[in-house]
Amino acid sequence: MSEPVPATTDAEVVERLPSAGEVFGYFFYLGFVNVGGPVAQITMMFNYMVERAHWLSKDRFTNIMAFCHMLPGPEALQLAIYVGYLKRGIVGGILAGLTFIIPGAAVMIVLSYLYVAYGNLPQVNDVLFILKPAVLGIIAAGIIKLGQAAIKNAFLAALMVLSIIALVLGVDFLFVLLAAGLIHTLYAEGLPRLRRLPTIAPLMLGGMAVQALGESRWLEMAWLFLKTGLFSFGGAYASLVFLQRGAVDDYHWLSSSQLLDGVALSVATPGPFMLFTTFAGYLAGGLPGALLATFFVFLPSFVLVLGGARYMEQVRHNKPVQAFLAGASAAVVGVILVVSLALIPDALTRAGALSLPSVLIALAAFLAIIIRRVDVARVAIVAMALGLLYAAVHSLWLR
Repeated sequence: MSEPVPATTDAEVVERLPSAGEVFGYFFYLGFVNVGGPVAQITMMFNYMVERAHWLSKDRFTNIMAFCHMLPGPEALQLAIYVGYLKRGIVGGILAGLTFIIPGAAVMIVLSYLYVAYGNLPQVNDVLFILKPAVLGIIAAGIIKLGQAAIKNAFLAALMVLSIIALVLGVDFLFVLLAAGLIHTLYAEGLPRLRRLPTIAPLMLGGMAVQALGESRWLEMAWLFLKTGLFSFGGAYASLVFLQRGAVDDYHWLSSSQLLDGVALSVATPGPFMLFTTFAGYLAGGLPGALLATFFVFLPSFVLVLGGARYMEQVRHNKPVQAFLAGASAAVVGVILVVSLALIPDALTRAGALSLPSVLIALAAFLAIIIRRVDVARVAIVAMALGLLYAAVHSLWLR
């Protein structure tokens, strides 16, 4: 009878150094299969990197995730960049990030072309009739989860409420986010420590300088998508705010309904959930617009991870930084809530009237995620399958 093998503790795990081909091959493969948003993507990476391939220990993975969670932008992409950098240097980080993005971006560009060319077909509208309310339910569930993580005390709850009021009164949402972060830093750390907060003024001034160079649509797009990637505290749901207020309300590159269509497509597309920015870029400027949007919205993630990786522990334990992010994240919950209300008419109405089936679909998606804890990926796949089935049945019925 063989002796039992003692359990291996995390401290005893030896992290393996994979070859460059293994690193890039894995992230390229992941770029094709990582449907369902950051939770599903991060779970897939944990299962492979920690439990199967032993690239990282559980503690190292957790520490990296804590660092990425602090940063604006898509966490799963930032994790990929960080691991690529950790295992294969700066070039490894860049290539890991690119291979994570490119497959999904290519799929989204193709879908954007098909949407522009055939979006008015009844079959497409039938698919979106099922998918759009499901996406609204997913967004609502995301707001609940983000709120549970961000609203940790009464002061942060008050900041969220004040952010909602400010946005309703017409205050610029970017100012709201920055003000909430600074107010909470002042509240938590006081003025002397506030001075130690790393400034974002150079980035803001640089962006405004680019915007001031002219009224070119390309410059406007570059600035909009750059600040979308730079200030999306809370991930993809926060980036939705920038596109609704910028691409829809200010520049009129697309409508709220089209933006929701883009979000619906991104839910069913591999890659970062923020790829609906690629869709918005395509509608704003064709293929060049899609490429420009994709480049600028993900650029901050590369810069922040590759520039800050070596300072991870210092940044994670910097109390003014933590306080600023906590305040900004609380404001994000309120901002997303206000913007999401503008999407309700497009998701829940048909022919100008409230659609009971749409309401039930949105409610089912919301409850599946919040109550039954069904993975977002499964909700998205089921919604897409039901949409295709409904389109096929409806098409045959009308013959």
